[in-house]
Amino acid sequence: MVWKKKKFWKSIKVIKIKAEFGILLDKNLLKTPQKKDFLISNKTIAENLCKEWINIDEDINFHNMPITQICFASIDREVKDQVILQKKLTEYGMTDLLFYRDGLGTELEQLQSKKWNKLLDWTKDEFKLNFKISNSLMPVKQPLINQKIFSNEIKKLDCFSLTAINEIVTLTGSLIIGLLILRKKILPNQAWSLSKVDEEWQRSKWGTIPEQLEDDKYKKEKFLVSCEFINTLN
Repeated sequence: MVWKKKKFWKSIKVIKIKAEFGILLDKNLLKTPQKKDFLISNKTIAENLCKEWINIDEDINFHNMPITQICFASIDREVKDQVILQKKLTEYGMTDLLFYRDGLGTELEQLQSKKWNKLLDWTKDEFKLNFKISNSLMPVKQPLINQKIFSNEIKKLDCFSLTAINEIVTLTGSLIIGLLILRKKILPNQAWSLSKVDEEWQRSKWGTIPEQLEDDKYKKEKFLVSCEFINTLN
């Protein structure tokens, strides 16, 4: 989304309103696309969002403003849509990237197992879960108790954390990676690399085109911002 900026503001600053923080553009409180006040209880997030608005040169392009995207989506999301998002993330967990491997004994399968098995071991210990691993593209049915555990973890998140972890999960294809980042069991750069095992292996065989590199950079930056956002809140 792009908003046309009619003029530059003379001043942009973080202000405190009771127990929350907002952004004042001259004398006007920053509002979301749905005309709701931007207010958040975390001062660091408010300050980081303020920097995005200070750095605007021309039009307001949310594509280049990941913190603003997370905050606005969180504030504007209706309760019913939050429930839908919680269910979507739970389903990601039941069909997680880390469950699916290449054919048994292949070079890629050995690499996947080497990189991912430790993550699953951490997850088993952290959340008391068990998983079924598939060496096929066909969906594998996971224990139903996993669905309940994933759902309970997701429901603990406030609206801002929910949006941030949705970015992480969507970009990696793994709820497990998102939960491990949330628990600070894995560093963001390590998590990103582990989520790209398949993709990097394929590129090592077939090469990479320039357009992919540009897309990689944007997605990784968005991922890292989302990780920093969620770790700041939790």
